Formats: sequence, C-alpha cells, structure tokens
Amino acid sequence: MASEIEFGSVLEKNGGDKKVWLVVLLGALGVVGLIAWAVTQGSRTSGLEQEVRAAKAQAAELEKSLEERDELLTAARAEEGVMRSPGQALGVFYATDPRAQESGVAFAHPEEKTARVYLYGLGTPPEGQEYALAARTGDGQGKLLGRVLPDEQGGAFLLAEEVPEGTVALELVTLPIGQESLDGATPRVAARYPSAEERGILAEPPAQARRGARAAKR
Repeated sequence: MASEIEFGSVLEKNGGDKKVWLVVLLGALGVVGLIAWAVTQGSRTSGLEQEVRAAKAQAAELEKSLEERDELLTAARAEEGVMRSPGQALGVFYATDPRAQESGVAFAHPEEKTARVYLYGLGTPPEGQEYALAARTGDGQGKLLGRVLPDEQGGAFLLAEEVPEGTVALELVTLPIGQESLDGATPRVAARYPSAEERGILAEPPAQARRGARAAKR
C-alpha cells in the first residue's frame, strides 16, 4: 500500500513538473515569437524608411531636372528674342590695324548684355593664332567673349553673351590658340557698343579705330 502511495505521489510530481515545463516552453515560444515579430516589424519599418528616402531623392532629382529644363527654356526663349530683335543699336566695325581687311556689324542688346556679331573678310590668322571677340570697357579693361570661327568664305557669326557693364567697344582680335586672356592680343577691327541712352546706327568709329586711322596717316 505504501508503495502504491509513493508511486502515485511520484506520478503526481512528474505530472506537475511536466505542466511547469510546458508553461515555461509555451512562454519561451511566446517570447521568441514576440521577438521575431518585433524584428520583422523593425525590418519592415527600416525598409519603408529606405523607400521613403529613395522616393524623396527621386522627387528632388525630378524637381532639379524640371528647374534645369525651365532654365534652359527661359534661356532659349531669351536667345530667340535676341535673334529676332534688331537690338538697341547697330555698331559698325572699323579697322584698328591699318592692314586689316576684316569688316562687320554688331547688333547690340545692352539690357540683355548680348550682341549679335556678323563678320566678313576674315582671312587665315597668323600661324598658331585664332580670331576672338573681346569687349572693351571705358576704363580700358578687356574681356574675352568667345572664339570666332570663319567659314570658307571668310564670314563668321557670334552671339556674344555676358557683355560687361560699361562696355564701349567690341574688338575682333587675334591671339594664341586656346589662350583665355587678352594678353598679347592684336586688335584688328572694332565697333562701338552703345550706352543705355544710345539708339540707332553708331556710325562714329570707336576710339581704337580713330587711333588706328591716325597711325596709318603717319
């Protein structure tokens, strides 16, 4: 009888331990599941954050592209307006070098700081040199506006932009190929560039041309 009681007690104890371990196991599984869910949610959140950042980057890039497109369209419309306009005044190129055979005209647009320059009679520049257009201000400062590439007939066109404030003349010069400054440049012909008040045809030669004409008479 005592043995049966003890055996029953053991069974009861073992059953109790199993229940305890079952509860512990279920609890552990719940904790693991909760952790896995939290990790999954964290991964989803991280993935969403990356998607949001990528979307913001794409939106910023698109906005930048649209702004650049608008700037190009604005510039194109402004250039088209300049090309169709007669300009504020017309400057005639006069020789600054007595040996110069070049000639031309410049349609000036001071408000837009531009000029449409048409040149004729351009020959082959001295070896190692090229033609270029320069702006000359009233205080004698010069600025290179661009290279001039003559065609087979010796003609050339240049839309000169960013003409500086205070410009009084445009000069066709020769200078070493690729040079970015006007050091050592040789003026060939020059045209007056109008002030804000001047209109019409600027028939009077610029100061450079007048000096060249005086030098030719000597």
